[in-house]
Amino acid sequence: MSKKEEKEYEEYESLKNSKFKQQKLPGWRPVPSMLRTIIIYFGFGIVFVGLGVLILLFSNDIVEHKDNYCKNPKEKTCEITFNIDKTMKPNIMIYYQIDGFYQNHRRYMKSRSEKQLKGDDITKKEAEVCEPTITNGQMGKAGEKAIDGKTVLNKDDIAYPCGLMAKSYFNDSFKFYKKDIDKVNFEKIEVNEKNISRKSDREKYKNNKNKSKQWIDIENDEHFLVWMRPSPLPNFRKLWGRIEEELKEGTKIKVEIENKYNVSLLFSPNATKHLIISPVNSFGGKNSFLAVGCLILGGASLILGIVFLIGFKMRAKKEK
Repeated sequence: MSKKEEKEYEEYESLKNSKFKQQKLPGWRPVPSMLRTIIIYFGFGIVFVGLGVLILLFSNDIVEHKDNYCKNPKEKTCEITFNIDKTMKPNIMIYYQIDGFYQNHRRYMKSRSEKQLKGDDITKKEAEVCEPTITNGQMGKAGEKAIDGKTVLNKDDIAYPCGLMAKSYFNDSFKFYKKDIDKVNFEKIEVNEKNISRKSDREKYKNNKNKSKQWIDIENDEHFLVWMRPSPLPNFRKLWGRIEEELKEGTKIKVEIENKYNVSLLFSPNATKHLIISPVNSFGGKNSFLAVGCLILGGASLILGIVFLIGFKMRAKKEK
């Protein structure tokens, strides 16, 4: 055995018999006393109550504007207005909210092809995951032009993309105009509709190499990518765009809406649509759920701390 081999063998043996390998490392196993338990509960209670109050203050500081628009699905266009009663600083988020739409329905969530959304071709057998909307005809896209601008989609061909999720894609469009308090006419507001979807989705989902098959441009339509990430709750809001300019107090906002989306078609006979504009702060948008959760957790910790403290005092009296 060479010196090098001997050295390697010695290193191997020392590692094999090390304290880490033999689980002989020194450890610390805390044994909580009654007093330490009380301190821990009170500590957690104070931290979470304080955090809950802070988040609630930040949330209440946000003034969002919301409107239930285009209640009649037969209306092709509609118009709503918002009166800004508190200055909004950018970024100002534009959301659409749908109440009573069950995107978490099992059949609905299963009706999509991940392989197809990644840009790959699928066979008719593989397309069965998209039932009951597999072909262009079933998707209501037969006769329309593909994204190459030339090819007309055949009703019997597999739709790219297929499935109930893709078919129910939210496609209302909005145009925003503002009139400052010292102005007479409305001016158009430029809305940034880029980077509204998750980066992981933009990297994951791709167009098919043969664009003559597709009825929608997956890579360049981020509204579609936002829609294809299903919500776990029946009442949800999704980001539509951002206003990157300040809206001063007293400004009037006019929104012209193309009402293309019939919200009651799938799993949602009583669903409603809303449009929301809202600024964000360090804790995100207006949402009291996290604050309430922190307050409940902190309150429960304080109550347990008090219970343990009472028990500690009673025990101390008995021992005297």
